[in-house]
This record gives sequence, structure tokens and C-alpha cells, in this order.
Amino acid sequence: MKNNPTPDYLSIKTKELFGLDYLFPYQRLVITNILEATEASSAEQDKNQSDRNTLGKQVVILPTGAGKSLCFQLPAMLLEGITLVIYPILSLMADQERRLHEKGFNPVILRGEQSKTERAKIWELLQSKQSRFIIANPEVLLTPQVKAELKNIDIKHIVIDEAHCVSEWGESFRPSYLEIGSIINDLNPPLVTAFTATASAPVLEKIKRYIFNNTDTHQIVGNPDRPNICYSAKSVISRNLAVRDLLIQNTRPAIVFCSSRPGTERLARYLGEELAEMGYPWHNEIRFYHAGLSREEKTAVEKWFINNPKAVLCATCAYGMGVDKADIRTVIHRDCAPTAEAYLQESGRAGRDGGQSMAILLWGPEDKKALEKCKTDNSRSRFLTLLNYAKDIDHCRRHSLLKMLNYEASGETWESPEKYCCDVCEGEAENKLREEIRVLNFIRKNKRRYTTSQAASAITSNEFRWSENEAKEVISYLLNQRKLKKHMCFLWKNKITL
Repeated sequence: MKNNPTPDYLSIKTKELFGLDYLFPYQRLVITNILEATEASSAEQDKNQSDRNTLGKQVVILPTGAGKSLCFQLPAMLLEGITLVIYPILSLMADQERRLHEKGFNPVILRGEQSKTERAKIWELLQSKQSRFIIANPEVLLTPQVKAELKNIDIKHIVIDEAHCVSEWGESFRPSYLEIGSIINDLNPPLVTAFTATASAPVLEKIKRYIFNNTDTHQIVGNPDRPNICYSAKSVISRNLAVRDLLIQNTRPAIVFCSSRPGTERLARYLGEELAEMGYPWHNEIRFYHAGLSREEKTAVEKWFINNPKAVLCATCAYGMGVDKADIRTVIHRDCAPTAEAYLQESGRAGRDGGQSMAILLWGPEDKKALEKCKTDNSRSRFLTLLNYAKDIDHCRRHSLLKMLNYEASGETWESPEKYCCDVCEGEAENKLREEIRVLNFIRKNKRRYTTSQAASAITSNEFRWSENEAKEVISYLLNQRKLKKHMCFLWKNKITL
């Protein structure tokens, strides 16, 4: 590695190794820090081994689409030792491997269920320095055999990508994330960098606690704003129906995020059937993606989605940090994300190529059930924060999201785009249920004419293009909320009125 990573040197290497003409300022800053910290740690190692633990520790917060991967890929190609990158999900590991192979590099993946032969080949590639890039998840790094082998390898840099998972997952269903600090201590590399696109103050505190053991870290915070994404929120009763209409109205490729695996499958099936019946030729361009799929199934869906300009993918958060598809134009959250960080991470899948894109969050009566499922006061509070953001029609959504991440505290300023900022700034935001206005207007014109079933049937044959079940769902909700009522007198028994 060159002792002084000058701008010209980095530009030459970026072009030579990755075919890119330039680095963004934040990329250049992070890469320079990593390379300079390597030189400093080598000099410090000769003086005092214990001082190595105070060097080369960075937390890097850059928005989705800002090129975080290059910040550790380029140094990995320039450092003498091995770079170990810890990812949360297999799809992200596979995508990173694919992209590195496309650039002519030779990464290795450590994951569960590998045979002795596969592992032996991996150790051979690393020991012979034919590979300088390890891709792994926390679980595999905690296995005794892997831990023992890694200690015999010169690991220079440990990278934790999507580091906010330490906070969001570590204290619930991924306890291995809480052991990342012990993994780092065992391997004792001179460089440790944690990357994330989103980190509020509480999340940042947990990153420092569980990864860096509350030691001093250098922090680089980029502007998390994505000016090419227009944010909006819509209050709905029938969410699948709302997703159908939004997909018709907005540009594809699109991702629809759901909170459960069965939910993605049901929604994909519903959309395919509905759009086929309505005569849309892209009804067969809809698939689902979640962590319950086999590795082969995930790979097939990922390849299909990446190369398909008409695709609609119904996915859980397993895709929220997944494959890098640059031209996604619309991201819809059928279900409210659990935190502001998760929402920005997932909505940030849109417009990574810089093109104008939409991020739409649906909210409504279903969220009461979601709130009841929150197991702790902290998770309930974080869910309510994002739900209140959705309900707020008085403040710019972009500013509200940045405030939730405490971006103001950094002293930075930002300006809203002149056009396509959010539905509030465009004067289009409303917190009334979208189906409510239609049904109330229909009943207003037809007072005391229909029972619930009759009204549902009439609405179905109307211009709404709803199913009877969807119409009944809306009418029943409005009756429960006393926005509609049934006549009890004999002449109009059970007929609906306002």
C-alpha cells in the first residue's frame, strides 16, 4: 500500500480497480482515514502493542445509495492483509460476492452448512493470499472451528455493514449481534469500521456499546437526505387494495414491503389475480421474497428482479438491506416499519441511480394490532414515532425524518427540493381514510336503500373496482367507528345511513 493515499493515487486506483471516474467527498474521506489509520497502527505496533486498540475505529453514517461498499472494497484491494466484512443477511452476502466477482476479485463466503471440503478450500485461498476478502455473518464467526482458523489469518480490517442491526435485532432475535465486540477482541485487528445508512442517537449508542465496547471512535456523518425521493403517507383501511391502485398509478420497478412472510405471498398472489382481471399485461411480473425461501429460490428471484424493468417485488425486511437494484422507482410500505431507521433504510432502495422516485407509507386501523405486538416500551415508542410521522400533515416529511435521526444535532442544514419533496409540501397530504370519502359519498346519495351486503354488492358494481369482501371491510369499519349507522325502525330495518 502506498504510504500517502493522495487524491491522485485514490482516483487512479478507483478507475483501475472499479472503473469509476471519481469518488464522492465522503467516500474519499472514509477511505483516506482507513488507509492512514493502517499506517499509524503499523508504526504504533512497533512502539506499544496495547495502543493498537485506540486506533482505526470509525462509525460511518452515509445515506443509502452513497456508495458505502466502495469505502471498504477499495481499501481491501490496497491493504496487505485480509478484510472481513460482517453482513446481517445471506442475500446481501451473495450480492456482495457477485459484485466483487464482476470486478475480477476473488472473495470467499463463510456461512453455515458448508462442507469440510468447502471450508478447506476457503482457508487455502486465504492463507495463500489468493483471496483478501471474507464475507460472513455473526453466527458463523462464533463457531469454534471458524474462530480458531481466523486467528491464523492476518486480518487487517473488520467491517460491520448495516451496523444498526446491532440495535434493532441484537436485543431481540439475533443475540449473535451482541457478540460482535467479542469477535473483534479475539481477532484484534488494527482497523474496525461500522457502516450504516441510518442511526439516531439511541442506535448510535448501542453501536458503540456492542461493537466498540464504549471506547472512543471517529465518527463520519453524511447528510442522510435523499432529495430524489418524494415521500408520502396514506391512511387506508384495505391495504392490499391500496397497494394495487398505487402500483397502477406509479412507475415501476417497485418494491412493496410487508411485515410478514405469509403477507408477502398473499399480496403477490392478490396483485397478480387483480391486475390480470383488470387487463394489465404486467400482472405476471410480480413475485415475493422473504427469509423463508431456499437459497436457490432467493437467487432466482434476485436475478429476475435485477434485470426486470417492469417488476414488482413483495418483500419483507430481508430485502431492505439486500440486492442493489439502482432503478427502483417506487417503494411502498404496506405495513408500517418498526423504526424510523428501518423505514429510511427500506425506502432508500428507491432511486439509487439518482432518478426521481416515490416512497409511500400506508397506515390505518391495522396498526393498532401491530402496536399490540410490540414487546417492549422501547419498541412501542419507536413504532409510534414513525406512525405519528405518517399521521402528521402539517410538517414536511423530509424534515420530520431527518429530525427523527437527530441530523439537526450535527449542525448541518438542508433544503427541501423545489419539486416533489413530499405530499405535505405539494399540498396533497390528508389523514382521512382514502376509502372513507368514497363510501360516505356513496351512502349519502343512497340513504336507507341498502343493507351492508347490498351496499357492498352495489359498490362492487360501481366504478370503485373493489371486491365485495373489501367493500364489506370498509363499511364494517365505518359502522364500528359510528361514521355510518343502521336504521332500527321497521320500515328501513338494517338499512345504512349517515
